[in-house]
Amino acid sequence: MDEAAAPAMAVRRSGSGRDVVLFHGGMGSWKHWIRNIEPLSTRFTVHALDHPSYGASARVPRDMTGPAYLDLVHGLFTGMFPGEAPLRFAGFSFGAAIAANLARRLAPRVTHLCLVSPAGFPTRRFGERPTRSYREAGDAEKLFREICRHNLLVNMLSDPASISEETLDIQAECVRRARFNSRKVSGGGTLLGDLAQLTCRIRLLWGERDDSQFRPADLLDRPGLQSLLPRLPQYQAFLGSQSPSIAPVGSVMMVNEPIPGTSVASFITVAPSDLALSVVLFRSSTST
Repeated sequence: MDEAAAPAMAVRRSGSGRDVVLFHGGMGSWKHWIRNIEPLSTRFTVHALDHPSYGASARVPRDMTGPAYLDLVHGLFTGMFPGEAPLRFAGFSFGAAIAANLARRLAPRVTHLCLVSPAGFPTRRFGERPTRSYREAGDAEKLFREICRHNLLVNMLSDPASISEETLDIQAECVRRARFNSRKVSGGGTLLGDLAQLTCRIRLLWGERDDSQFRPADLLDRPGLQSLLPRLPQYQAFLGSQSPSIAPVGSVMMVNEPIPGTSVASFITVAPSDLALSVVLFRSSTST
């Protein structure tokens, strides 16, 4: 990649219709949404971003702070999307923290905000993630791909069978082109404050197997967020009551089949005046 010619924030556009902007997770790129873009493009103009210092975007200074990074994204975004046209956002993990922060700054332009296993909570100490360092591989490509597979199973996917050679190709490319420490934003504590100031329609998605000792789902079960929520059946299910309507699936990001009522597409299609906020926890009958 020619760094000198790289855009400050690259974007991949497809489709036509109302604008939907996709924000990827840490160690990622627009390809985190590769299974979502084509279906969404049948109804929307999809803008899948490469955040600064990720994918095809230009590098940022190594010492850039989390708040400075969010300021940078805001400045670049307003240049890319001028005017007052409505926007619909979907963000995963690190990208969800960015999307929520941007939605607050751009209100009331953002009508829908879908957050998938969001980051952006205050820094807390959890169990150590059993990830492996990519530096361990050196120049050994086979070992590098083994480490990519291992870390995917720790951070994103619950079923080893879901990791194809194509999945590894995407992850290897994303890792090699990640040049910013996403934890500066993911652990920056901006999410709850941003959500508290939003009036748009919001959905939170959290996979059962995203709930782990190093990122427990009870991050969402806290007074700062509970005060924002209406008394919804979905939220009651999240808090632990039984509900047969909760779909049996392990991970929300790489689901092969659409789940009625819970997909990004089904959410961002509805009118902004519909139900203000919902939280969905996907449960499965067995855990691994």
